[in-house]
Amino acid sequence: MNKKLVKEFLIITFVIMLIFWGGCALISQIFNLTINNILLRIMHIIGGFSPTIASYISLKRNNKVKNLKEWLKKIFDIKHNIWTYILVILFVLIYYVLGCAINGFKFGAPIFMLIVILPMMLFGGGNEEVGWRMILQPELEKKFGFHIATIFTSIIWWLWHLPIFFIIGTANANMNYFLFGIMCLTLCYALATIRKVSKGVFPCILTHCLINGLSAIFVFNYSLLSCCITLIVTIIVSILILNINKRYIR
Repeated sequence: MNKKLVKEFLIITFVIMLIFWGGCALISQIFNLTINNILLRIMHIIGGFSPTIASYISLKRNNKVKNLKEWLKKIFDIKHNIWTYILVILFVLIYYVLGCAINGFKFGAPIFMLIVILPMMLFGGGNEEVGWRMILQPELEKKFGFHIATIFTSIIWWLWHLPIFFIIGTANANMNYFLFGIMCLTLCYALATIRKVSKGVFPCILTHCLINGLSAIFVFNYSLLSCCITLIVTIIVSILILNINKRYIR
């Protein structure tokens, strides 16, 4: 594991997050302002890009990329086999089919709006993957192995989100932070599996975009039961996929 790379990535990520998301949360709580305030909106966006910004800075400082062009080339590695993209669809289906089946759901935006929503989610979640799954997950795996690395990544990812639960008007402000932690672990297993199989970051970005984008179309309230069942099913499927990939595909 490249300790220097991981350390620099995490420090830069959390410093930017604390300045912008932490500051946003303080302003929101002190002055009772919602995310619709233009200043808070800008701070919220910048804070959300903290793993993205940290990814480029830390990779460049550690001579892993020479310039912005090379970094972008690493990110948009769209050429993967059909197996990789089947996995993307599979994990998205597990997440939504189980969530909707257990909790019930209602339609939000029309499904054709996904054409508009999906590209937007590149800047509303998908961008994070160039940090969490490009740097943190694979580096931690070198020292701790797949499962421990995935758990560590999920805890860090969960803690990173904490300030936005105190920004009035965000979707997270009305969520249970504990249940969100279970969701983080679930998605980390799905994304780590896709990363392990594909050895690329773009499939992870696509998965994250789909998960976030579909939440505007299939709307359901999370419950402890659905979160736990989805986590268990995701872990089982993850283990099966990694075994299949190891024996028959790679």
